Amino acid sequence: MPTVLVLTAHGDDMEFFAGGTIAKLCALGYDVHLVMATDNSKGTFELTKEQMFGLRLKEARAAAEVLGLRSVACLDYPDGELSDVPLNRLRGQFMESVRRLRPDIVFTFDPWAPYEGHQDHRAVSWAAMEATSFASFPLYYPEQLAAGLAPWTVPQVCYFAKSPIDTNRVVDIGGEAIRKKIEALYCYDSQMVLTLADVQMAIGSAPYDIPEITSLDPHDYRAFIDQRVRTTATIVGKKYGLEYAEHFRRTRWGGTERMAPAGSIPAEDW
Repeated sequence: MPTVLVLTAHGDDMEFFAGGTIAKLCALGYDVHLVMATDNSKGTFELTKEQMFGLRLKEARAAAEVLGLRSVACLDYPDGELSDVPLNRLRGQFMESVRRLRPDIVFTFDPWAPYEGHQDHRAVSWAAMEATSFASFPLYYPEQLAAGLAPWTVPQVCYFAKSPIDTNRVVDIGGEAIRKKIEALYCYDSQMVLTLADVQMAIGSAPYDIPEITSLDPHDYRAFIDQRVRTTATIVGKKYGLEYAEHFRRTRWGGTERMAPAGSIPAEDW
């Protein structure tokens, strides 16, 4: 079956941006692998850095089990400081994963999407884009080739973003897919507590109140997360006549698909 590689900054990035699609791919038998760049250690209002570090793989692996991923790895760079990591170093680590796993599809952040306020997301987007673009060039990171990792051309890259642009691939995530997306997010307990608490703090700074949100215990986040995920997926789905959907800016075969002979591109199962 095809192999999928997801390159993200933090635990829960994949689930929020592409969790329904990943659930569908896993259900179809695709081998899906996740590589997170940071240790997630700043994503909390109540835990210590050490406690967060200890949760980084525990929560991600629990979510991976829900979705059906084949593997989860973390590069353990400090959360919120990825801009301090040299681009070429992070690109090389991502390229090592590309050459080792030889994915048919890579999912990652879109480096050209606007309004991305998190430096970790921006750093991952550029490093991942370059890693997928140049993994086929043998003079990039020759030590990887010496270690037995051959160059690899990535056939497809699907880019996600907070404010996506030029989307050209929509995925129906109705039914079991959105249920698994939400269930996987619940596995990131620390991050879901943070998500609700952050929204409550934002409302607290405003000249109004939204009692149905501000009255919640941040640890009682399930109904809030369920509604937030479904609302977002509904907004996307409405554009395409679907109940729930995720969409991506996708590039295929180095842009050569525009030159493909008629009828030569097979239908997709996802």
